[in-house]
Amino acid sequence: MRFVAAFASIVIVHCATAAHAAVIAQNFPVSPSVDPATGRLLQDGTFSDALLSGGSYYWSQAIGQSFSVGAGSTATLASLQWWGSSEYQSSSSPWTQTSLSANIQGFQVAILRTDGGPSTQFPVVQSWTIQISSVTQTLNGTFTPTTYSPVFQLNAALNGGLSLGAGNYMITVGAILTNGNGDAFAWTDGVADGSLPTTQCWATVGDVASQWGTWSRVTDGTSGAFILNGTTTPAPGAIALLAIAGSSRRRRRAE
Repeated sequence: MRFVAAFASIVIVHCATAAHAAVIAQNFPVSPSVDPATGRLLQDGTFSDALLSGGSYYWSQAIGQSFSVGAGSTATLASLQWWGSSEYQSSSSPWTQTSLSANIQGFQVAILRTDGGPSTQFPVVQSWTIQISSVTQTLNGTFTPTTYSPVFQLNAALNGGLSLGAGNYMITVGAILTNGNGDAFAWTDGVADGSLPTTQCWATVGDVASQWGTWSRVTDGTSGAFILNGTTTPAPGAIALLAIAGSSRRRRRAE
């Protein structure tokens, strides 16, 4: 793994007294690089499984991306946009795919409170199980090498109107697989590199069953690209948004 130099800034959005539509947190995908052999655009990602898998899938890994809600604010979640690709282990021309692998039957999205529990075992605030039929898939026009699909922009509603008070959180997005040993989901890298607490990425692995759900800080620059949308109600206050620049990295398992 190589570390990637990046910088991050916090953009403060001052709010009026009434609730209004807002971006709660965002971590844009890295700019693609060009494969010198083919001229194709390449983007990278890190494998991420649904928490409900219990660490039993082949990659046995889930990743989570940090974000925060500013003091004096309440954020109510409405929808999620994220980027990712999938394995196509039997495909010789993965860039011709128009959707993620059929082995991905859905996604689990979960919000965890990172300042509300033991240092490595964070409580789940809420979880959504989203069937693939409820996920909009839009070809992003950038590609992954060899046995991976193109990168897709994915969109889904987060029903239930979860409201978050001021504090530190993380969002984890992982695939629910039909065959745990089949094609997996890779969450496209965001530009956050973890150099600030609000850009920290976490990972949990199930190589030892009892370790699943115990989170470790990721130090190799891994992160997940997403935009979390909703409404904010200030008191008055502010929502801290990620505004980060960086570079792309190789597809990998987080370490």
